[in-house]
Amino acid sequence: MFSKGNKQLFYMFCIGILLTISLVFAIRPHYAAASSTGWDEALKNIDQLYDSLVVLETSNKLVKQQTLELRKQNNDKLKAINERIKLIDKVRIDNLNEDVLLAQKKHAPLLTEYDDLGKKAAAARKSKNTKSALMYDLKRNRIKGSAAAARQEIKGKKDALAAVKKQASAKSKVVKDALLPVQSLKKQITAENKKIADANKVRISADKRYKAAIKQGNAITAALELKLITGELSRIQAFQKKIFEWEGSIRNTIRLAESKLPG
Repeated sequence: MFSKGNKQLFYMFCIGILLTISLVFAIRPHYAAASSTGWDEALKNIDQLYDSLVVLETSNKLVKQQTLELRKQNNDKLKAINERIKLIDKVRIDNLNEDVLLAQKKHAPLLTEYDDLGKKAAAARKSKNTKSALMYDLKRNRIKGSAAAARQEIKGKKDALAAVKKQASAKSKVVKDALLPVQSLKKQITAENKKIADANKVRISADKRYKAAIKQGNAITAALELKLITGELSRIQAFQKKIFEWEGSIRNTIRLAESKLPG
C-alpha cells in the first residue's frame, strides 16, 4: 500500500500531529486554571466588598439624616436668637422714641413761632424797617426762655434715647460676636459638601461600569469598580462625619451666644 519511504513520511507526520495535540492539552489546563482562579478570586472580593457597600450606604444615610436634623435645629435656633437680638431693649427704645415724638409735637407750635419771628426780624432789618424789626425781636425775646426750655426738653429725651440705643447695640454686639464662628464653620461645611458632590460623581460613574460588568459576567472588572465605589463611599463617610462634628460645634456656639442674651 505504501512504499517504505512513504511509510516513514506518514509515521513522521502522525508523530508531529500527536506532539502538537499533546502540547495543546498540556498547556490548556494550566491556562484554564489560572483564568478560573482569577475569576473566583474576583467573585470572592465582590462578596466581601458588597457587604462593605451595604454597611457604608446604611451608615452614610444615617449620618446624613442626623446631620440634616441637627442643621435644621441649628438654623431654627439661630433664627430665634437673631430675632431676640432685635428685641434687646426694644420696649425701652420704643417708649423713649415715643417720648421724643410727643415732645416735638407738643413744642412744635412754639418753636415754629420762635423761628418765624427770627426770620421776620432779620428780613425787616435787611429792608431797613427798624420798627418792624424791633416788634419782631420783642415778641421773639418774650418766648425765648420757653423756646430754650422746649429745645432742652427735646434734647434730653433724644439723649436718653441715644444712650439706650447705644447700650442695646453693645448688648447685641456681645451676642453677635459669640456667633461669629458660625459663619466660618458654615464655610467649612460648604467646602466639605463640594468634596462629597465630587466623590458622588466618581461613585456614580463607577456604579454604571460595575453594573455593565455584571451584565457581561465580568467578575474581575466588577470587583475593581466595586472597590472604587466602596472607596468613594468611605471618603464620603469621612466627609459626612466632619460635617456632623461641625454642626455640633455650631450648636455649641449657638448655646454660648444664647447664654449671653440679656434676661
